[in-house]
Amino acid sequence: MIGTPSLSMPVTRSMVAAPSTRPRREAIVDEAVRLFRAHGVHAVTTRAIAAAVGISQPSLYAHFATKQAIVEAACIRAFQGLTSAMRDALALPDAEALPAMARAYVDFALRQPDAYRVAFMIEDEPPGEAVMQAAGEAFQLYRAAVARRHPDAPPADVDMIAQSAWVSLHGLVSLLIARPDFSWCDRARLIDFHIGRTAPG
Repeated sequence: MIGTPSLSMPVTRSMVAAPSTRPRREAIVDEAVRLFRAHGVHAVTTRAIAAAVGISQPSLYAHFATKQAIVEAACIRAFQGLTSAMRDALALPDAEALPAMARAYVDFALRQPDAYRVAFMIEDEPPGEAVMQAAGEAFQLYRAAVARRHPDAPPADVDMIAQSAWVSLHGLVSLLIARPDFSWCDRARLIDFHIGRTAPG
């Protein structure tokens, strides 16, 4: 997984960018996510990422030792963004919190499909502890809303309800992202219907 030059994706002039005013680590992650979407994680090298940011490979290694470290940083950032997007829903009344959180999940995924792909849809090396912690925080927030909606349910049942809904929401947005050309019905109505069944108020 360590980034080395690859014949599968040569660096082209269009990939080379001028230096960015963004914080360097953020710029590296941003460009990596863009390249992962366009070419797939395995085809992208640290050389290509460095070129896209407008820095040398040694400069990139000063921030990330391996490509896997960049992938994990992108995952953590995506999960933290999802957690932030869902958190406001907890302030709502019990009957409103769960559907609002489900909608925040869907909205985040469809607004930031590249980030969502990296965090949820790329099968790669086993995620590190920091990634699992960030993912767990996002899920536990959703589980908290489920527990509020089902105050009398045993913890095992809350886990089952929350995990079932989490998987269902992931299935919806993954297909909407991966198969945009499918003959979907009205997308807004589909999302409303799905949330109504998955996370009823």
